[in-house]
Amino acid sequence: MKPLLLCLLAAGILCSFTQIGIVSSEDTPGTIQAIGNAGSDQVFTFTKWNFTKAQLPEGKIENIQLDIEINTSSLSCDWKDLEKNIKKKKDYFYVKKFPSAMISIDGATLNEDGTYTTEAMVMLRNKEKPVTLTLTVSEEKPYQVRGEAIIQRRQFGFSGNGPKDEVPVNFEVTLPF
Repeated sequence: MKPLLLCLLAAGILCSFTQIGIVSSEDTPGTIQAIGNAGSDQVFTFTKWNFTKAQLPEGKIENIQLDIEINTSSLSCDWKDLEKNIKKKKDYFYVKKFPSAMISIDGATLNEDGTYTTEAMVMLRNKEKPVTLTLTVSEEKPYQVRGEAIIQRRQFGFSGNGPKDEVPVNFEVTLPF
């Protein structure tokens, strides 16, 4: 799994997600998948994203620096009417006006239980807000990261009724260093 959480946060705003993952492949940075509930479970996938910055100064997770860009128009799901509405409607992604989302991470704090906490800056629909992430990181390279966050979708201008305002986000990532 690859980029830390930009994609997940963007995807997590759609509905109440039960799981989000970033699956890596050889040819692209990876695929971001989210399982959302809009009446029934639906798998949402962002197929185009990339790290615009990925650094680990001094080899320490505490110094991690990541910037991730997601092409929001690359969102797809099996329920094509839902996919079209989520991408097109002004109260959801409105990809015509907001074609990308960004996540920026600058450092993390090691907690007593061995997890890390970081304040990621998330830019979605031209609104930038801090989102607290809790991360579990493997001890060896390539670093495997599992994490979670709660997104307040209305802070990012998602006004459509249906999904809950608090959106739990879970993710798994393989860092590129």
